[in-house]
Amino acid sequence: MKKIVINGQLISYREDLSGKEGTTLLFLHGWRVDSSIWIKTIELMRHNEIGNNIYALDFPGFGESPMPTKDFGLSDYCQIVEEFIKKIDLGKVVIIGHSFGGRVGIKLSAMYPELVAKLILVDSAGLVTEKNKKSAMKLGAKILKPFFANKFMQPLRKKIYKAIGSEDYLATPELQNIYVNITNEDLIPYLAQILAPTLLIWGAKDKDTPLEFAKIMNEEIKNSKLIVYPNAGHFSFSDNPAEFVRDIKEFIHV
Repeated sequence: MKKIVINGQLISYREDLSGKEGTTLLFLHGWRVDSSIWIKTIELMRHNEIGNNIYALDFPGFGESPMPTKDFGLSDYCQIVEEFIKKIDLGKVVIIGHSFGGRVGIKLSAMYPELVAKLILVDSAGLVTEKNKKSAMKLGAKILKPFFANKFMQPLRKKIYKAIGSEDYLATPELQNIYVNITNEDLIPYLAQILAPTLLIWGAKDKDTPLEFAKIMNEEIKNSKLIVYPNAGHFSFSDNPAEFVRDIKEFIHV
């Protein structure tokens, strides 16, 4: 892992510079994981002779990157990626963002189109619909918090939070304020602003970011294409590794 300081924040990242052709690929991980989630994908890409240089960073608060120095919002994470691209002088990049990383990819592509050659969204988060509003989670957490002060309620804690759809919120207690900041921001208005050719890759059995998200994004992003893996879930790139690498290779070399 390499280290770089961006906006006063220490950032850890992986790089594979064995490729010498084409636009640089920048992988952005999801919530509760880090850049190591992409290791097998990158190895498979090398096996399939994808000649691009590759980077994958740990977002602040994940992997080997320390906690943010303040309660970040999505724009703060976008600025980290923006400055990372500029500081290492990567030029235009292909962003590959999974879940939370897709959120960052969407907003980054809309705000800094000069930095994004192509965008690949993998089971991306970012939409706030009536069905998935996280405000219900936030309200439920506030209502239930006093009960958790009683020790006899602790065994029920995880079950209750799971029931109100806040497993990510509970799993990263040190990032709870940041999680609420990010999940309350609806990115639908940014979709139409994306100019980069966009590939959407989705698992048909994804329960975290359902296929309806992909269909909305496909409609709103002008130059976009949707590929669905029938037997894959939220980690579709891991469930269908060979197909994922094949589809990326075809897309970035068009």
